[in-house]
Amino acid sequence: MTRWMIKSLLLEPLMLMIAITSGASAFLLIIMFEGIFAGESEKIVAYVRNVEADVWVMQRGVSNMHMATSYVADWKVRQVRELPGVAAVDPILYLNTVVEAGEHRWFSYVVGLDVPSAYAGPWAMSIGRDQPALGEVIVPEVFARMAQLKIGSQLRITDHEFIIVGLSRETFSMANSVIFINKIDMEDIMSSFDISSFMLVKTANGVTPGDLAATIEREVDKVHALTAEQFLKNDKKMAMQMGTDTIALMTLIGGALAILLVAFTIYSQVARQRCELAVAKALGVTNGALYASVVFQAIVITLTSVIVATLVAALLMPVLSKLIPAVTMRLTMASVTKIAAAGIFVAIAASLMPARQIARLDPVSAFQGGG
Repeated sequence: MTRWMIKSLLLEPLMLMIAITSGASAFLLIIMFEGIFAGESEKIVAYVRNVEADVWVMQRGVSNMHMATSYVADWKVRQVRELPGVAAVDPILYLNTVVEAGEHRWFSYVVGLDVPSAYAGPWAMSIGRDQPALGEVIVPEVFARMAQLKIGSQLRITDHEFIIVGLSRETFSMANSVIFINKIDMEDIMSSFDISSFMLVKTANGVTPGDLAATIEREVDKVHALTAEQFLKNDKKMAMQMGTDTIALMTLIGGALAILLVAFTIYSQVARQRCELAVAKALGVTNGALYASVVFQAIVITLTSVIVATLVAALLMPVLSKLIPAVTMRLTMASVTKIAAAGIFVAIAASLMPARQIARLDPVSAFQGGG
C-alpha cells in the first residue's frame, strides 16, 4: 500500500517538481508577509521591551505608552524615590509627533531624558553619545540613513531645531521611530514644566515588581503602577490595534491569494492522475486506498513546499533587511507551523474533490476511456 502511494506520487517527476515549486512560491509569499508582521509587531514596542525598568509608574487611568498621554508631577517622582523597595527612578517626558529633516518627515516617539539618564535612554548605539545635552538629539541610524543625516546634522521637532549627536540601533520601525532629547528641551516644546510622563522604576534586592507596584499605588496619590511585563503586554495590545493594521491587511490578502494557489496546485496534481487512479480502482484498489493516496500526496507536496519556502525565506530575510532597512522581518517557528497547518488543511480539501469523482467512477470506464 505504502509503495503504491509513493509510486503514484513519483509517477510524473517533472509535474511533481512544478507542483512543489508552485506551492513553495505561494507559501513564501505568506511567510514573508508574516515575517514583516512579526518583525514590526516586536519593533513597534522596542522601547518598552528594552529599557531596564521593573515597574512603570504613570498617571492614573493610563496603562500603556503607545499613543498615550500621561502627566505626573515631579514631586511624585521624589516621593517614589523615597519609598522602601525602590532602588532607582528614571523619569521621562514623552511626546509622539512628526520629526522633520529637510524634505523627510517621520512619525516618532520623542523621549525626553532626565540627563544623566541611567537606563531610560537608548540601549544600543551605532555611533555617538547616548546622553543628549540641551539642543541635542539621538536618532535611529536607519532614519539617519534614509534622510541622509549624520552626526552634526540638524532636524526639527515642532518648531525647535536640534543637532544630532548620536545614532541609535533597534529604535526604528515603519510605524514609528524612537528619538531622544533632553527633558528640559521637551518641557520647552510641550510648555509643561516640573512634570514627567512616566517613571521607570528599578526594584531593590529582594523586592518583587508586583509588590513594589502595589506599594507605589498605595502610597502615592493618583498614579498607576504596573510591572514591566504587564505594561509591555498592554502596550503591544494597543500597538497591534493601531500601528500594524496595514501590515495585517497585506498579510491577509497575500495569505488568501497564496491559499488559492496552493488549492489549485494540489487539485491539478490529483486531477492529472485521474486515469491512473481510475485504472488502479478497476484493478481492485479500494476507495479508501484512493483517498489515502491523494491525501498522502497532498500532505507530502504541501510539507515539502513549506520546507522549501522556509529555507528560501531564511536566506532572503537577512539580505532584504540590509537592502530595505526600514522594514523589520522576523522568521518564527510559530508562523511557519501555523502556515503549514493551514496549508495542509486546504491541500487535503482540494485533493478530495477530484478523488471523490474518481471514487464514483465505474471501474469499466477506466479501460473504455483508455481505449
